[in-house]
Amino acid sequence: MALKGQAFIIMWHDITPQGDAQYHQWHTRQHMPERLDHGNFLRSRRGVNRGLGRQIYFTLYEGHDLEGFTAPDYARSLNHPTEWTQWIAPHFRNFLRMSCAVLHTSGRGVGGAVATVRLTLPEGMKEVEAQAALAPALAAIEALDPVTAVHLAAARPDFTSGETSETQLRPPMSEQPFDLVVVVEAMGLAEAEDAGAAVLDHLAQAGFPDGLFQPYEVAYTLEKREAQ
Repeated sequence: MALKGQAFIIMWHDITPQGDAQYHQWHTRQHMPERLDHGNFLRSRRGVNRGLGRQIYFTLYEGHDLEGFTAPDYARSLNHPTEWTQWIAPHFRNFLRMSCAVLHTSGRGVGGAVATVRLTLPEGMKEVEAQAALAPALAAIEALDPVTAVHLAAARPDFTSGETSETQLRPPMSEQPFDLVVVVEAMGLAEAEDAGAAVLDHLAQAGFPDGLFQPYEVAYTLEKREAQ
């Protein structure tokens, strides 16, 4: 379905073998509910794809707006991590976390899988020009049989780049940054994977030939009303 709100935090990562069993329990039982208790957070989704070579985990936190990701209640949580968070955070690897402004969102329902495609602006192209160039591609992707929703967002690193007690627990981020991200929801993981070539082809025709396509099965979804 269309995303809730005007912004989101998106992340990709791996977990060490020693922390993997605890990760799902921690993220489902404690971390997602904790995040959804904050005023700006509306819905969260966790994805997994153990067939990927790296970054087998994905999370999307939908929010009212970017400013809410710097609100005092969220900052307090980031600077006072729970004991369980203190234990699991050092097990993160290949971690990339980014706040994003939603530029386009469309679709119905919640897909059983989510595929992300990170994009870099071609040299000299402005964000507004990229949005216009991508509009036909997004429409074509949404028309694919397995696809249920398509979203486009722009990276806004200033809203999640601050140092906190929680960030100090994880290894430093060293992943390649991006300018735009396309989020494609599909009926299931197999369907998302099958649509990958067509998705990348439509983006290449729009002038973005080097997108990184990463499909994930949706393992857990939580909305604010359920968290409360």
